[in-house]
Amino acid sequence: MTSADPLAMDLAGLAAAIERAEGDLALAEEPARFAAALEAGAPPESGAPGPATASEAAAP
Repeated sequence: MTSADPLAMDLAGLAAAIERAEGDLALAEEPARFAAALEAGAPPESGAPGPATASEAAAP
């Protein structure tokens, strides 16, 4: 039975920690990006309806 290379084990652990942190950051940043897009009035994607204007929203 061969023993695992300690350096390779450390690198694998570090890579796993980086992947977990990347996932946590992506979850934390997404709401901020969404709010920023709303505030900036991001243009709708093609085919999607645009935001209603105040007069359109008030119309029955």
